Amino acid sequence: MRIVPLNVDKNPKDINRIFDSTIDPLVRLRTVEAGEFENIACEWAVGYLNQFENYKNVAQIGGSKDSGRDIVAYIDDSMQIFDIFQCKKYKDPLTPSVYLSEFGKLCYYTFSGKYNAPRRYYIVASNGIGQELRELIEHPQRINKLLIDSWDKYCKPKKKIVSEGLPLSDDLKAYISNFDFSIVSEISPPTLLEQFSKTIWYKYHFGGGIKKRPRVEKPIDVLDDEELRMEYVNQLMKVYEKHENTVIKDVESLKSIRKLYSHFKRQRECFHNARALERFTRDELINDDIYDDLKNQVFHGVATTCDSDFDDDLKRVDETVARAQVLVIKTSELDDITTLEKSGICHDLVNDGEMSWIYDEKED
Repeated sequence: MRIVPLNVDKNPKDINRIFDSTIDPLVRLRTVEAGEFENIACEWAVGYLNQFENYKNVAQIGGSKDSGRDIVAYIDDSMQIFDIFQCKKYKDPLTPSVYLSEFGKLCYYTFSGKYNAPRRYYIVASNGIGQELRELIEHPQRINKLLIDSWDKYCKPKKKIVSEGLPLSDDLKAYISNFDFSIVSEISPPTLLEQFSKTIWYKYHFGGGIKKRPRVEKPIDVLDDEELRMEYVNQLMKVYEKHENTVIKDVESLKSIRKLYSHFKRQRECFHNARALERFTRDELINDDIYDDLKNQVFHGVATTCDSDFDDDLKRVDETVARAQVLVIKTSELDDITTLEKSGICHDLVNDGEMSWIYDEKED
């Protein structure tokens, strides 16, 4: 058995589907390949269901030897309490004749001790379940008798559950008679889609575009300890010191120089906008590459200006930021990049050590 923990930071292969809204989601759900359908169910369990269940881990169990467990969501670190998600990619709604062997697997493998009886057992089917199977799930006590009565037809034959076939022993029959099938429920396709649409993965499978970037509030005047230690703040303080030819101990002392303090507040607002853009691309697009590409474009657009000779490093800052503001940068995922974002990326480049506002220190 191969257990593959879900990698929630995995970059989707095809980001172009984000903007495809030509196919109805229910139609697409019915037509995706079985592997993608299972990925959708797994991402739904992590991205939506997990906020209510607090799963320790959600894993896909690959291959033909999954023992009736496509996806397992572990409740705690012991890995003994879990929910099972069984995914079925069928062109028609599921019927008892199609699904009874899955109930047989559930009973046999928990009876034999391969894994514990799950806390919950979800049927996730691309076309939902038919009325007969629904009535069984609504009256779970009926499943026990039907499974026993039809065992020879749906579970005993070779390769149905085990390769050599599985006759119904007295002990297994007694176990099935007492099995609690009330743990079984269905996740209907509309419910799956509605809940999945609230996750960051939905757009990669069903399109519809990305959220509008939220408005970034101006940062509060008091810097927290983390920002006080940032390199872009450190370099701006040195720029102001050289400009005024006086010691500026900290941001608080800068307040006495009104023009420079106003300048500093503008640069901070820009920096915070750039960082908000970085968070947005990471959270909404599950991808750091897009923001890194933006930074690289800004860097190549302003590097010559930043490296030019200036008598005053404050002018270096202003000229470089001004150059960034007129750069024409637009991406298919994010549309236009704002003036504040482009300006802030300059300070982010300084913060990362890719540029410097202090010419002499840069030369050293």
